[in-house]
Amino acid sequence: MPIYRYVCEKCGHEFTVMHGMSETPEVFCEKCGNLAKKGIGRVGISFKGSGFYINDSKKSSNSVSSSEKNKAVLTALYPH
Repeated sequence: MPIYRYVCEKCGHEFTVMHGMSETPEVFCEKCGNLAKKGIGRVGISFKGSGFYINDSKKSSNSVSSSEKNKAVLTALYPH
């Protein structure tokens, strides 16, 4: 059975209740006894693969800079 997170409408107390997915029970706060609503669960996110970290987009040290490429193109087009 799944565990659901509930939040009290009056006092804001958060707690969990285990019940079936097809059930829609009336859940009451453990502290004050008022009606509680189902809250949105907190989900952990794990980013895997390349492109998620700042060091994934760094240029390698042996790459040619764009200004060096521009100089090479200008020299090829307009030799002295």
